[in-house]
Formats: sequence, C-alpha cells, structure tokens
Amino acid sequence: MWILHPGDWHAIWVSWKEPGVHLGWYVDLQRPFRRTDIGIEAMDLILDVVVEPDMSWRWKDNDEFDETVGREIFERPTSERVRQEAATVIQRIEQVAPPFSEHWPSWRPNTEWPTPVLPKGWDDSCL
Repeated sequence: MWILHPGDWHAIWVSWKEPGVHLGWYVDLQRPFRRTDIGIEAMDLILDVVVEPDMSWRWKDNDEFDETVGREIFERPTSERVRQEAATVIQRIEQVAPPFSEHWPSWRPNTEWPTPVLPKGWDDSCL
C-alpha cells in the first residue's frame, strides 16, 4: 500500500508478508505525484530508504544516486531537494512520527471492496 500526500517528494510503501505480518516500510524518493485522467504519475528519483518493523533504516541505491548526481543527470536543485526530503523522512522515522507511528502495519483493506478495473487507455504511452 502507498501513502501519498500532494507535494511530497516521496511515497511511503507499507508492506506485509503472508499472512499479514508487517514486513516494513519503503520510502521511495520521487517527484511529487500529479493526477492524470487515468490515475497518477510520478517519477522515481533513484534514492530509497528501507525501514524495518523495529524502525531501523538503511539506504537503498545511495551509490547509484550519487553517481547520477555526479554525472549531472539531475539538476543540482533536484538532487538537493531529494537529500532534503530524505533527511526529513529519516527524522520522522527516528522519532517514530506519522505515518510510522500510526496503525498502518495492522491495516487491512475491506474484503467487501470491489476489485478495481483499469480504465481504457491506461497502458497507452505518455510520451
């Protein structure tokens, strides 16, 4: 499950093992999502943070992010914004602040919810 807030430069994924044991959290650093006619669009910015159920955390793809920055694939303001967002999220992890302090690890979808149907054209190229 994803936790997204408008304007955030990250998405937080909550993950479970079967049969519902909390696996941990995954913080995907990305451009703020934008709504489209068929859903949402986001752009991954390489750097991620993996968070265990005990709230210990580790970088994922830190070297790849640094290499991308070194090659100037991202403009300096973008790379600085990603690092700033990561620092803010890590502070929330270490303080066990929302959403990490909330009920998400025990949340389950309502079994009566219908299975979503993808809209026509969902797989058309955006290019």
